[in-house]
Amino acid sequence: MVVCPACDSDECHEYLSDFEILEFIGEGCFGKVAKCVNMNTNENTAIKILKYVDNYAKEVKMLQKLRTLDPERNNLVRFMDSFIDDDMSCIAFECLDRSLWDLMLQREERLTLNEIRPITRQLLVALNALKGIGLLYTDLKLDNVMLVNHQDEPFRVKLIDFGLAMTASEVWEGMIVQPCAYRAPEVSLGLPISEAIDMWSLGCLLARLFLCQNIFLGISTYDRKRCTRNSQWRLKTPEEAFLNLFQMLLNPDAEMRITPEEALEHSFVTMSHLADYAHRSSYTQAAIELMVVCPACDSDECH
Repeated sequence: MVVCPACDSDECHEYLSDFEILEFIGEGCFGKVAKCVNMNTNENTAIKILKYVDNYAKEVKMLQKLRTLDPERNNLVRFMDSFIDDDMSCIAFECLDRSLWDLMLQREERLTLNEIRPITRQLLVALNALKGIGLLYTDLKLDNVMLVNHQDEPFRVKLIDFGLAMTASEVWEGMIVQPCAYRAPEVSLGLPISEAIDMWSLGCLLARLFLCQNIFLGISTYDRKRCTRNSQWRLKTPEEAFLNLFQMLLNPDAEMRITPEEALEHSFVTMSHLADYAHRSSYTQAAIELMVVCPACDSDECH
């Protein structure tokens, strides 16, 4: 038995030899991700094989904190196990379909607002849950949002990869986090940071889905600050509610930026602005049908 250094116990009981590797489905600076079959349960599993044991220990520590949250209701990847086998640090997750990045590459066209809405709601639920336990995600981007089963549950998504997540107590002024194209202005300016940085990243992600391009990609930190401050970017959309939420997400003042809880009550998410047309608009009916995949709705407001 190999004791897991991240949880200091022998509970992490699986070995890599218990899995048959079908194919490698991802690779990055952290290591590789393999699609496997668990030989004991015959269940498809994603195994993340990390290069560095320090990264392994940090991610498993974050995943242990996430076990206080229901992964289905909160749209988070299901963490199954962690183990070290033959000097390979491995983390096992449920096997999901494909990332939003892969979807955009395959479609070669932007998503509609009706398709963006359920993604928005599910990510807001996930970020609200993380905020509730004092975690900053810090790495929101298309690659880290996975479709669960796009054929059977269109636009049902989960948040993955918590290797860069951190507790609010670990944050310090001046630290550089987030991918450049999704980086909040307070991070670039060296100001105090909070969970609000993830809401900025969400705004950038939604713009990427709607425009098929990153709104801040390829410009310097200085130009990004100037562009944000002067509101020189413009998102052209026929639905005023989406534009309003987008502007609230990209508020350069972190203290004034909309929170996940507030955003879940926004009309774009609840579709309250479409209520008068619910029974006579095919657009509204299509919007309602796509929102069925949102599993964490405790009220009738979004219908």
